[in-house]
Amino acid sequence: MARERNTSESPAQKGGAPSHTAGSDGAGSKAGFAAPTAGLSDILGQPAVTQALCDALLHGRVHHAYLFDGPEGTGKASCARALFAALNCLQPPTLGGACGTCESCYKLASGSHPDLIPFDMSLSGLADEVDRLIKRLQFPPYEGRAQMVILDPADLLAMPTAVTAANRLLKTLEEPRANTHLVLVTTSASSLLPTLRSRCQRLRFVPLSDDLLRDLLRRDAEATLSDPATVAEGAGPSAADLDAAIQLAQGSIGAARRALADRERLQHNAETAQALLAAARSGRATQLVEAASSVGSDREQANEILEHLWLLFHRDLRRAVQEQRATASQESLIAALRATRSAQQAIRGYTAAPLAVERMLRHIAETLPEHRRKPVGSRPSPTPGTSRHVR
Repeated sequence: MARERNTSESPAQKGGAPSHTAGSDGAGSKAGFAAPTAGLSDILGQPAVTQALCDALLHGRVHHAYLFDGPEGTGKASCARALFAALNCLQPPTLGGACGTCESCYKLASGSHPDLIPFDMSLSGLADEVDRLIKRLQFPPYEGRAQMVILDPADLLAMPTAVTAANRLLKTLEEPRANTHLVLVTTSASSLLPTLRSRCQRLRFVPLSDDLLRDLLRRDAEATLSDPATVAEGAGPSAADLDAAIQLAQGSIGAARRALADRERLQHNAETAQALLAAARSGRATQLVEAASSVGSDREQANEILEHLWLLFHRDLRRAVQEQRATASQESLIAALRATRSAQQAIRGYTAAPLAVERMLRHIAETLPEHRRKPVGSRPSPTPGTSRHVR
């Protein structure tokens, strides 16, 4: 028997919601920088996104399909949960807010709300799972005003093996049931099928500022040190650790937290990146292969190492521009930056990390001014006045 549809309206839908307030300066959580029951005003560092969503709530025009696009660790999934909380909170304190105490907020915080559907993108039978999802969405929300599906990471829909799943999702994305919302969370919207992108309202998430990252990391440290069970001598990060994590994070609170969680790994990755740079500058084939092999097979760590390498090239490019060096020098650094990003993309696409890194190093070595006129790994020409003994 079909479930009875909940026809109650939210204050925003009735037009009697309180006016929108400025963004919260509250402390961030470990998982993101908004608690699961927090509203849109608690999402930090994304004013354009939260304003667009609050305007949609105010006018009762929340889109049925959103594409949350932006770098990793900038609050996309947290924002999707915050929108769900705002749609279903029984006593919203502000437009786009959530009280955190009502039954809906309590179930959301405990992970038991039946109308929030986190879709597992890692499943092998993705097309069949999409079919099951479509059948589920034929029914109205179980108990809330709205139901929401979060597809994270939606990037996996761009894989060749997921084309069928992506195509089956198109009809639901275009015309879902009333009070049903789908949010695709991605770091690379351009890789998705154009037919998927065209059916979603795209909201761009920007990298977080260094000041915001520093503030959030300091709050993390304070929360850790305030817990007697986790206090240890020297547990708090130093100023140098914070600076290194923030520089590496490139606006991602998730990346910054991972860096500080394992400082030995952070140091190892930095040293490996320096070795890769030295190998590329040497142009020697044996050194390129050895350096690539040292990266290892861990895809996540390989990408972290390449992020360190990207920062080294970026630093050198800034210096080259400031010192007005030759255009050829600047062009080689730009090519190195692009090659590094391409290698990271290849590793995310399941290319073996050492192979992707070796190809990257060979390409970088060939673009360096001192290696452009000779193939990588070629022997140096004999100096004048010397002779070769032929046997």
